[in-house]
Amino acid sequence: MSTVNTSTGYTHFHLHLSRTPRLLPPLTQERIQQTREDFPTDIANALDAIVALKTNIANAHNALLTSKISQAHSANTKRSDEPAYAIGDLVYLSTAHRRREYLNGNNKRVAK
Repeated sequence: MSTVNTSTGYTHFHLHLSRTPRLLPPLTQERIQQTREDFPTDIANALDAIVALKTNIANAHNALLTSKISQAHSANTKRSDEPAYAIGDLVYLSTAHRRREYLNGNNKRVAK
């Protein structure tokens, strides 16, 4: 719940509620009053909280896309070049599971 995701930079709780959870609930009257004052009670503060929540979600989405792009770039650096085939080249075609794929494809077919 309070673990920061390395890709987004936010906790799951923070993305949903736009704040971090308290470790212990307020137990004294002073803390209860302070908590009530901290939470938004009017429309302007509520709208600001909604905008902050949407901004956090957008930032997390951008961070996920950035990490996806960097992971794809890292994976593609180790990829070898595709072979160039010309007409008349001999290639190996594996048909080991071809019958099974044909049978599982559609119930209206019959393979012999």
